[in-house]
Amino acid sequence: MSSRDRRANERRQAGKNVSVDRRQQERRLGDRRTTDRVPLELWMEEVSGDDVYFRRTGNVSPGGVFFDRAIPHPLRTAVTLKFALPGDKEMVVARGLVVSAAGAKDGLGMGVKFISIEGDGAKRIRSYIRKG
Repeated sequence: MSSRDRRANERRQAGKNVSVDRRQQERRLGDRRTTDRVPLELWMEEVSGDDVYFRRTGNVSPGGVFFDRAIPHPLRTAVTLKFALPGDKEMVVARGLVVSAAGAKDGLGMGVKFISIEGDGAKRIRSYIRKG
């Protein structure tokens, strides 16, 4: 019997049912973001190793981005992101690490923490968020 099966059996014996929604709430309680984020729907180019992906964002903050409905990479995967903010013609180029996976109800989604942002990209992201 696996440890997962044992825990489920112990919950059944104790009369405790843990819903999927409760598990998701508990994950959110551990949220350590300290910066504001705003909803943002746009396509970002993501480069991971030799692979190139186009991902749809859900929200952005000065510290990172969350991709809705994305099949996530393993945690701590290094990625390079290239995107233009709405109303801005210049591309933002950021390097980041995957820090969360499967945040959406269907198990799809991925959070990337910015490690570095080229040029004045960080300033432009903060400006966009203040306007949002």
